[in-house]
Amino acid sequence: MKKILVATGTSQHKLEAAVNYIKEYCEKKAIDVDVEGANVYTANIEAINPDVIVLIGPNNIKLDIPVVSGLAFVTQMGMDATCDKVINALNL
Repeated sequence: MKKILVATGTSQHKLEAAVNYIKEYCEKKAIDVDVEGANVYTANIEAINPDVIVLIGPNNIKLDIPVVSGLAFVTQMGMDATCDKVINALNL
């Protein structure tokens, strides 16, 4: 199972909404993933070991993990396209 980390330092509400949207989007496409949300400033990303990170906020992550902008979950425009980018980054 692939793991998706949704990370933000701003709003817990936006974080939860993005996690739920991505989970539901993947379920509709029959893609088995674990979607977890965390604070980008306090999470131990290496310990979480995600396959892709959806970042809501500035990209200050210095890891060899694909990072997809989560701005669509703030604007609520282009969320499906963002989910498609996340799925593509999983290399399924």
